[in-house]
Amino acid sequence: SAGQGRAMVSWAVFVVIGVSVAAAAALPSNQYKGVYIGKLSTLEHGVTGDVYAVDNTTVFIEGFSYDGEGPDAFFFAGNKSPKPSSRGFIIPDEHNRNEVLGPYRNKNIILRFPVTKKGQRSLDNIKWMSVWCRRFGVNFGDVAIPEGLVEPSPQVAVGLQSDKPAMSATSVTLLDTETIEIKDFSFDSTVQDAIFVVGSGDAQSSGSQVLDERGSREPLKEYTHRTMVLSVPKEVQGKPIQYVGVWSPTVGMISSVTFDPNALLPPSIDSLIK
Repeated sequence: SAGQGRAMVSWAVFVVIGVSVAAAAALPSNQYKGVYIGKLSTLEHGVTGDVYAVDNTTVFIEGFSYDGEGPDAFFFAGNKSPKPSSRGFIIPDEHNRNEVLGPYRNKNIILRFPVTKKGQRSLDNIKWMSVWCRRFGVNFGDVAIPEGLVEPSPQVAVGLQSDKPAMSATSVTLLDTETIEIKDFSFDSTVQDAIFVVGSGDAQSSGSQVLDERGSREPLKEYTHRTMVLSVPKEVQGKPIQYVGVWSPTVGMISSVTFDPNALLPPSIDSLIK
């Protein structure tokens, strides 16, 4: 029938856990997307999508669909009841706007939890997420947040330190699977072939070179209290990171910090939204 035909067309744009039914918005099935929370239930208006925790204040919805026909629908979350209700708060859309939702067709989106009068909202203090129509109090589709959910989080290590050559940094942070932040970095450049490195295993080994803040492979110049964001090398992305340091072919490892290789890092948002 015509109704069944429309239903089949609607189903064809859905995406299930990493398996693309429509290639338009699909990511590779083995790509790390964060911690899987669950699939939005399809109750009204064709709502669907797979929801992942990027960190405790950010979610990724893969293959989100909604026909946009609800008069007052928003992304909504709450904890006052075990199932969606009017007692909750709006999650801004992917453009960080609190506007009535329009139509989506198999779209990959990032949502960031807001700061409200009760402070920064997060996955830690909600029981559900929903596409909710405020005017009529109707749940178009929702996902429950599992109890004890462990979200990915950046990993912070106490900074680099060396007397000869003089070098220091207050902290080194793995912001996500592709990004390193070195805070308040100083270096006297008396070791003239020093470079940033990252790797797994022995923290004294050379690992892989991390390009400097300019994207250069040149040896490190002099720095004074510089905070910089660096990219994890392609050959290391997706592998456990055990150390970040400054290494020299002539001197060896000048200073390094270590990380738990089993730590759950956030996925890079740039890798999710293409």
